[in-house]
Amino acid sequence: MRQVHAKRVEACIDLISKALRGEIETREEAVRELERLYRASRIEPIRGWSKINLFEKELCTVYVVAKYGLGLEVDEYRDLYERVLWLETRAERAAERIKAGEGVNAMLEELGSTDENTIFRVARLEATAVLLGFKPEEELVLLLNRLSELFPELAQRITGFKRFYVAFKVAQAVAEGAVRTRLEKEAMKQALCIKLGAEKAAPSDEFIREIALKVLKLEERRIVKAVSANSADARWSG
Repeated sequence: MRQVHAKRVEACIDLISKALRGEIETREEAVRELERLYRASRIEPIRGWSKINLFEKELCTVYVVAKYGLGLEVDEYRDLYERVLWLETRAERAAERIKAGEGVNAMLEELGSTDENTIFRVARLEATAVLLGFKPEEELVLLLNRLSELFPELAQRITGFKRFYVAFKVAQAVAEGAVRTRLEKEAMKQALCIKLGAEKAAPSDEFIREIALKVLKLEERRIVKAVSANSADARWSG
């Protein structure tokens, strides 16, 4: 687990513990409690520019922490996953089937829809697991490539998601001290864009800085050497 997400993971564990004790019975209650826990700890959900339905989407993080951080298997803790994290459970099943080579029907059978929100829910879950260090980045690359093949009409939106992921990954590296200079930042950014097949969609410094300051809560002095804020960026809405 990435140390930069320690407070986020701690809040998720608190929520999971309450759900296991029966203090949280529904998904709606979980969203409200997650928001309360985050605000109390001054934590932002994982995000890009958009702030729409953030805490409901952040249940992806709760799911990843429950399954991979705490090792709570779906079959053994079925009540938790069926009451609170049912959407994330289905989204991951859809992701695994799509990565294995199945088509659009995998999404329909697991989630009942192939609308944009559903598709990017699946992408967000995979990206969250990678960002927290529970899955290899190659899994996300495979999933996004498969989604691009299955949904060519969403090519621009998928490129936007890749831009968000690159920006978050670079901001996270700055937070962890792995990236300290503009040269290191540019090298990492370009390498990630090449790996994701998004060479022409590199995020701006402004976008990286937004995530570093507002989401990861870095102090200005810690990012000034690596990230400037003098360029505009196309915004991903998920």
